[in-house]
Amino acid sequence: MEYKNETIAIEGSWNLASWEWKFESIALIRKTFEAMKNERKLMANKCPGCGRVYFLPKPYCLCLSIPDEWVEIKDTATVTTYTFTGAWAYEGIADDEVSGTPQIFAGVVFDGSDTKTVTMLEGIEPEKVHVGMRVKLKWPEEVAGGLTDLAHCVPLEE
Repeated sequence: MEYKNETIAIEGSWNLASWEWKFESIALIRKTFEAMKNERKLMANKCPGCGRVYFLPKPYCLCLSIPDEWVEIKDTATVTTYTFTGAWAYEGIADDEVSGTPQIFAGVVFDGSDTKTVTMLEGIEPEKVHVGMRVKLKWPEEVAGGLTDLAHCVPLEE
């Protein structure tokens, strides 16, 4: 491959809002958020071609079918990946005193779904978090019907 040290501009109008797939995705996600707000349910869509279940829903499957069946999934999940943030994580790098509250972000797969969702873990020390850990969605007192409703999970007491 030949390397070129130049920038190429393509003239024209690039109205990304006109892309149909964006509107299809928004409508699907809105349906999920409405179920969360009105019924405290997590709704996902299932592909008729391969059976893959998407949460948050998608308009097209990896197998190129259209996931058109709505299924309820559970609000319990499994941690598949995680990371920590906060000044406490960098002990020894700076001379300053380590401070801050650790935040734990996790990729989770809700039971009944095949796709990951990102959430924050609460009620657990960072050193106790592990892949395979079971968690439960911490529903807010007032469900807004948006991504913030999925923001927090707590360890599942089994």
